[in-house]
Amino acid sequence: MAFKSKSVKRFSVRGFLAAILHPFMTSPTDAPGVFTSNDSYNDVRDWHTLLLNNELSSQCELERMVCCKCTTSVEHEFLLLHFRHPTQHHAVAILVLDRTLRPDSTENHNGNGSSRSVSIGQSTVVSPSASATPAHDSIFTTPNNGSAIESYLTKRYGQYKCLCNLDFSASARPSAMQVSVLLCVLRKHSPNYHLWQYQCYWYAYTVWEALKRLFPAYRERTLSEGRSRFCGQEIRKAESVEAVCELYRAEWACLENAAEDSRRAKEEEVHRLRMEGLMEGRAQCQQEVDIERRQREEAERRADEEKRRADEERRQREGAERKADEERKEFEAELNRMRARMAELERHAV
Repeated sequence: MAFKSKSVKRFSVRGFLAAILHPFMTSPTDAPGVFTSNDSYNDVRDWHTLLLNNELSSQCELERMVCCKCTTSVEHEFLLLHFRHPTQHHAVAILVLDRTLRPDSTENHNGNGSSRSVSIGQSTVVSPSASATPAHDSIFTTPNNGSAIESYLTKRYGQYKCLCNLDFSASARPSAMQVSVLLCVLRKHSPNYHLWQYQCYWYAYTVWEALKRLFPAYRERTLSEGRSRFCGQEIRKAESVEAVCELYRAEWACLENAAEDSRRAKEEEVHRLRMEGLMEGRAQCQQEVDIERRQREEAERRADEEKRRADEERRQREGAERKADEERKEFEAELNRMRARMAELERHAV
């Protein structure tokens, strides 16, 4: 939800078209645990693992959080988390987060029958005499349609009302991964459901207040009174916000360090492969250079051989020409001697 300004908003063609086309835009299903084709129901630890294995899911941003309260029975409290898709910005998925008893922990625990469970749809909460039992912190998706969501929640919880909204600034929204780390920290901090300390009121309150401290760029609006109250009376709950925030910071730092180590390892692997490629390329280039050099040397050797052969043929030809010239001169000299002798014989005959 965009923060409202006192000034009059200018007409936006993009916003106008978005408002018209939004009902006809299909909801994405490419982010398991947040944007899915079917309803999903996960323990918060399983949800965290799901996000770790899908980068798109982990990058969904928490745009708004709504605190809701059942108006009947034990007045169970739960949270609605509005996540916006990281690439298809028109899409918003609403997830439900709450703390109940673990499904296999709804029987009596003190041996005298004083513990009594009350079912709300698929959830189970416990009446005021229960001792500490394993908690079930769960998060699940809802149909991505306003009227369908309301019907879905009513079927699950019965009649309920919205107590307050928490809208995060677009520039500083927590990611689904950050929210999942916080939920895992809460689970480690208080794994048991205890009526007087760690019940659904504590869970909704601690998640709400911790996110406010960790991501202070928000706008909070109260819609109705009654938060953390049963039949108008405030329920005692453990004050864990500061401790949970400290645990979250440490856990998130470890996660970021692990991600940084993984990033560096990938970069080093890429660098190693690149260097190996360069070395292979250089070796191949050197091989090609050596082949070209040998071919050039062979060509030069052949050229030299051809030149020597041509020189030898030229010398042989010149030698033959000199010999022929000498023989011609010797023949001409002999012919001249014969002519001179014939002339001399003719004179003596006269």
